[in-house]
Parts: sequence; C-alpha cells; structure tokens
Amino acid sequence: MAGRIPIAERLGSDAFDTDPTSHLSLSDPKLCATCPGRPCIRVCPAEVYHWESDHLRISYENCLETGACRVACQTLGNHALIWTYPPAGRGVQYRLG
Repeated sequence: MAGRIPIAERLGSDAFDTDPTSHLSLSDPKLCATCPGRPCIRVCPAEVYHWESDHLRISYENCLETGACRVACQTLGNHALIWTYPPAGRGVQYRLG
C-alpha cells in the first residue's frame, strides 16, 4: 500500500520531554521477584522493563505511555507497578499517528 510509513519509522519520529522524576514506580520491588511470567516485560512495546539479576530495572525515559504494563501487572502480575502520567507537557510527544 503506497504512502504507508513503517511503524519503526513513525515511532522514531516521536519526541520525548523526559521529566527528571519517573512516572513509573513499584509498590514493593520484592513482588517482582515472585511475579509469574513478568508480564510488564512482555507487553511493553518500548522495552522499558528489564530483569537484572535480582531486580526489575525501569527505563522510564523510553515510555510510550500506552498503559499496557499497568494492565498486565494488575491482571496477570503481582500488582506491584504504580503507573501515572508524566506531568503536563512531559513524556512522549507523538509526531505521526
């Protein structure tokens, strides 16, 4: 189909105005260690979550703010993730639909 821009190219055009404070946190990091399947890692399209040897690392600067991680954690995980929108004007700024 002519005129379609690949998803990787569309996402590459997005801009980020990252707040110094993360909008993603954990109620109890120990819950992640026992989480079955770690669904936040699986569903995040921006690879914000990474399991390191003994803890979950969150790279909030890459967040696309889809909320998929929040839904996955609350429905399939251990309810550890606290997800809020970044302050007004911060976060991802989509350039192409």
